[in-house]
Amino acid sequence: MKRYLVWIAGEKGKGTGFSFLSFGNLLIALITYLRFAEVANIFGTTWQTDAISIAMVIPILLQQVISTAFGAAFMPIYARVMLDKGDAAANRLISRIINWMTISGALLIGAIIFFGSSVIRIIGPGLEENTSVLAGEMLKIFLPVIFFNSIEGVLHNFMIYGKRYGLVSFVRVFQIVISYIVLLLGHDSLGIMIIPVSGVAGAIASFSISAFISLRLRLRYRMVIDPRDSDFREMIRLAIPVIIGVITGFLGPVADKILASFLRASSVTAIDYAARIKNLIRIVLVQPVIILSTVSFSRIAADRNIPRLRQEIASYINHISFYTIPVAAGLMVLSVPFISILFQRGNFGPEQSEHVGYALTYYSPWLAQFGIGLIIRRAFYSIKKTVTPVVIGIWGVLVNILLNVILIERMGIGGLALATSISSAAKTGIQTYLLRNEIGGIEGSRIAPELLKYLVAATAMTGYLIAAGNFFPFNLNAPLSDRILSLLIKIVPAAVIYIGTTALLGSETYRSILSRVRGRNSSKRQP
Repeated sequence: MKRYLVWIAGEKGKGTGFSFLSFGNLLIALITYLRFAEVANIFGTTWQTDAISIAMVIPILLQQVISTAFGAAFMPIYARVMLDKGDAAANRLISRIINWMTISGALLIGAIIFFGSSVIRIIGPGLEENTSVLAGEMLKIFLPVIFFNSIEGVLHNFMIYGKRYGLVSFVRVFQIVISYIVLLLGHDSLGIMIIPVSGVAGAIASFSISAFISLRLRLRYRMVIDPRDSDFREMIRLAIPVIIGVITGFLGPVADKILASFLRASSVTAIDYAARIKNLIRIVLVQPVIILSTVSFSRIAADRNIPRLRQEIASYINHISFYTIPVAAGLMVLSVPFISILFQRGNFGPEQSEHVGYALTYYSPWLAQFGIGLIIRRAFYSIKKTVTPVVIGIWGVLVNILLNVILIERMGIGGLALATSISSAAKTGIQTYLLRNEIGGIEGSRIAPELLKYLVAATAMTGYLIAAGNFFPFNLNAPLSDRILSLLIKIVPAAVIYIGTTALLGSETYRSILSRVRGRNSSKRQP
């Protein structure tokens, strides 16, 4: 047993690291879904769930700032410090970051305590008074998460740079498991308040174990605060535009909630549930690739090897698109059945499945290109060009809000989701064009033929799904077992059609994945 634990905790290469992160994210998505389904089963979609959706806006924003902005700025600087100055300087940099995050977190928590109610009214201007009051109370309970997630984000980036992907996956799974257990044990006594309480419990548990692991990995914490250190100042310089970009980008989802609060009751919850499902899919399909690309791009850029960086960008784009494109196409057809199977039980009925599934249908195109956009953004960050993605992000938010206003009247929450998909695709296209100019190309001759093959295969798959839906219509009122069977009849052949078509078209990515699988199987058979 000890041997296996040591192996999991050890340094890993790209292939094994991807497997660890993918498996860990799959477990996170599964447990998050179980927790999410339990919430839907117990509380349904009501004004109380609208309150929790509003209360979580600030904690989720800060989590994205930490994971995106800090990670993007940290990796290039940390890679260079490790390469040029060694472990001692790298430990001082991390210590200085932790200390300043602690100070900033305390100030931020104080500000939210004083101004939280005003923030709630801004995010949900159309909410009833009782919903706003409940959201404010929940936000105060969430406050410790801000502190613990801030420090934990530093520790996770330290582990990721050291290629300890198994440890990072373990800690993140541990967090959601603790949160789920607390939800199961406490919902009878605490009611809807168990949701923020369980979130805090998971954050405390994962922070504690992350700190313990980091110290075991020879992180030497120092009480250093002086901000005049050149490496620290450079990281802050890179981080500020990214933070502005993350906050600006988050205005899109906030605008969705603001506008949804003026629609029928539970619309905020419906758009939030649909967004959470697409984010769960993102965690499984996109996040492992993004973590690996961040480390890889930072190391390559630190060596100033631009030709190698172009090759790596093309490889990651082809890989991530191979499975995000068919998933997006499938969800556009099967979103309502998918939501029905995931959540339809207890206080969550067929009407709620249709409402949430309707929004998810229009979020689906977002999945097809979002991974590409993140890879392009990470490439910009690796070469320390953080302003360009921010400017494009601000433009994207303005487009998103404009499209929200145009589409909501005719399409309701579906219009809000579609606006997000369109504006995100536009941002990805512009960022890709500008990155090509910045580094002299991204090997488009490798990317374009592969994407065309994926699109042809996804079109064939979608045609089958539409035909199968006509022959085997999905009944939302059928028993769960019948609904699962009906969905499987569609999904399994669709996957075979997609994979078979990419194989027939000679996809480079398909051959690469097949070769890797065969290589692992043959190595296992050897004595």
